[in-house]
Amino acid sequence: MVQWIQLTQNQYFGFFALGLAFFALQELPYAIMPLMHLKTNVLMEMQDKSAILNVFEKIIGISCIIVMLFLVRGDAQWFSLGGTKEIVFFSVAMMAILGYFIGLWRGNYILAGLGGLFLIIHISNVWNNLKMCRCYN
Repeated sequence: MVQWIQLTQNQYFGFFALGLAFFALQELPYAIMPLMHLKTNVLMEMQDKSAILNVFEKIIGISCIIVMLFLVRGDAQWFSLGGTKEIVFFSVAMMAILGYFIGLWRGNYILAGLGGLFLIIHISNVWNNLKMCRCYN
């Protein structure tokens, strides 16, 4: 974790390299799917039915990635499960990593909030798209 510019008493503009690995892990299925030559692929062929949900989903999703990578705490460590709080936050983070809750483990509450909001909008957008397309019965 690198700290470049202090933003608040304990928050820095910096770089969290492990966040890049988490982002790559999340994107892995989308990189592999085109190589599988599936006859039908609902996820890749789905059309967005709500422009508003689609825009919010993209904006908040990109915001989560940016905050995860570049907002770091001054007292955060690379990886520490030294106490009950760290174990609980890490466990919650691992259960919901696709929702970007890894921010809880790092004490990055902005990321946790954005992740929660992204999860709600993303699920709403996908649900709406599935409801409206012919592939959903």
